[in-house]
Amino acid sequence: MKPKPPRPPAPPRDFNHLGQVRYHGNRVEASKSSNFLVPNADDVNLVAGCRAKDRASLELFFRAHSPYVERVVTRLVGPTSDLPDLVQTTFIEAIQSFGRYRGEASLKTWVTRIAVHVCMHHLRAGVRRPVPLELVPAAHEPEDPTPRADGTLSMRQLARRLYDLMDSLSPKKRVAFLLYVIEEYSLEEVAALTGASRAATKSRIWFARRELLAAVRNRPDLRAFIQSLGGAESWR
Repeated sequence: MKPKPPRPPAPPRDFNHLGQVRYHGNRVEASKSSNFLVPNADDVNLVAGCRAKDRASLELFFRAHSPYVERVVTRLVGPTSDLPDLVQTTFIEAIQSFGRYRGEASLKTWVTRIAVHVCMHHLRAGVRRPVPLELVPAAHEPEDPTPRADGTLSMRQLARRLYDLMDSLSPKKRVAFLLYVIEEYSLEEVAALTGASRAATKSRIWFARRELLAAVRNRPDLRAFIQSLGGAESWR
């Protein structure tokens, strides 16, 4: 029998560096991350039911979070037929980890962090079974998805080419870059979701962008597309 692949590592649980304040002159402004941090009463009640293995609570947890988890996994790993397995693994890991949930972040944040670590494990394994990608919403796509008369590509085609390029990045750079520019998390949030420092996260995003731009130096349409991906905030 073939040996089973190792399970993804348990996600880190420290969210203490979220919910920071920012200072603007004499004005103090709460970080966007503060909402990212705080669990609500529904989260607390739902976790209690899930810890007790209450079937209704577990089903509610899955229904409430599976659409978002599926979107995040799709964005991080790209078009793959492994998507259902990765989503399922995320929820298995979550159900097995409810005993370690300490209420330091919202339930959505907590399960997103598990999904991120499942994706990192998958990307490190290097297994790719591609399927067509549906990344750009139809409302934002030109009616004619074929190349334009001037040779440039549609938004959907640019997104597909971007994911082809992503395979050249290390998993850490890829995940940090996509969480920042596609999911539009702040640097602090990306750091928390990936278990890295803010400085390391900023560096990973910067190097990912530089490597992608270097790979498309002779493709002005792709280069302009990557340069347009600014992210959640100014970080340069």
